[in-house]
Amino acid sequence: MQESFLIFITKISLYPTIVFTGLVMFVTLYWMVSLLGMADMDTVDIGDASGEGSNLTSSGFVSGLLLKFGLYGVPLIVILSLISLIGWLLSYFYTSFLHQNFDSGILYYLFGTGALIFVLVISMWLTGIIISPIRNKIAKIPRRNAASNIGKIAVVRTLSVTDKHGEVELNDGGAGLILKIRSDVNDGSLKQGDRVMLVEYLEAANTYRVAAVKDK
Repeated sequence: MQESFLIFITKISLYPTIVFTGLVMFVTLYWMVSLLGMADMDTVDIGDASGEGSNLTSSGFVSGLLLKFGLYGVPLIVILSLISLIGWLLSYFYTSFLHQNFDSGILYYLFGTGALIFVLVISMWLTGIIISPIRNKIAKIPRRNAASNIGKIAVVRTLSVTDKHGEVELNDGGAGLILKIRSDVNDGSLKQGDRVMLVEYLEAANTYRVAAVKDK
């Protein structure tokens, strides 16, 4: 048992698997931090679902690449998580069955780098396929009810709220809603557990501008 575990640790530490091992550790840590309310999950906003009017020149190389593989319309951390997990599994199999033929030297890194690029492309392609139905469902969710939340009181769930970061939990009479918020004040006055009022819905960013509610 101990020997098998050591072999497993060795394989996930070899190049190129170590790259995806690091990514898996990163997204795992991010999910833990997010669940604790210390970070929010921003969605990728690089164009509409159809991708019309978007190209490598206007959106940049990375944005264009994401659009090409259909990696948009869902939280970026979800995309990174899927790419990391799929890439980790594929590179682990490569390390286990093929890469062991090269112990070191130029061929080790040459074939390893080739496998890294190939696995990354396959991972992005598979991730695009997986999130496609999710993205389509999200796109069909009407946002007309968003304005109806204006004036309601919610509770901050992140450690702080700034003009670029923040989330609140709104009691809607059911399971509750987690909404992204932004504040014009960046002095750290808004913190976890504070009550705020949703004063404006920013449709382009799908978030709310809030104001602090002073307890009487």
